[in-house]
Amino acid sequence: MQPEIESPGKKPVQILEFLELMLADEYVLAVRTRDARRNVYGRNVTGLRKLFREHCKYLDSAVVDMEGRARSLGRRTPPTFTHSMKATRLGVHSEKLTGQNEIIKALLEDHKSLICSLAGARRCRPGSDILDFVTPLLDQHIGMVDTLREWLQEVAPEMR
Repeated sequence: MQPEIESPGKKPVQILEFLELMLADEYVLAVRTRDARRNVYGRNVTGLRKLFREHCKYLDSAVVDMEGRARSLGRRTPPTFTHSMKATRLGVHSEKLTGQNEIIKALLEDHKSLICSLAGARRCRPGSDILDFVTPLLDQHIGMVDTLREWLQEVAPEMR
């Protein structure tokens, strides 16, 4: 039997179920970040695209890592966009975000949602080798939030 993770205010979930939910969330965020990179325009667009490219690299590697972990626990199918969009716990965004400010705010919202999920899992299973990826992933999302906030506050203050 697989260990369970408790979430505040929610029923406990098994590790594989948690991985599948996180995989869907990470996959959707990776796709949204890639779309943001392609669709962003305006001042300092080169710097912002470079930032999104770095975020995409990390998110893609996180998806591959979680997919491997889920496969080792019995998951058979790779993530698809359609399945991930149905399973994700991330909020729904307007399909056509306009301007750097809106794009960054939407990505910030997604990262914050993932941080809440990861922090809950870390609190429930401290020191678990089953969830050894949670802390580095949580730290990376916190770092991404910090860089996006910094971009809004320092690099693009005229867009607030």
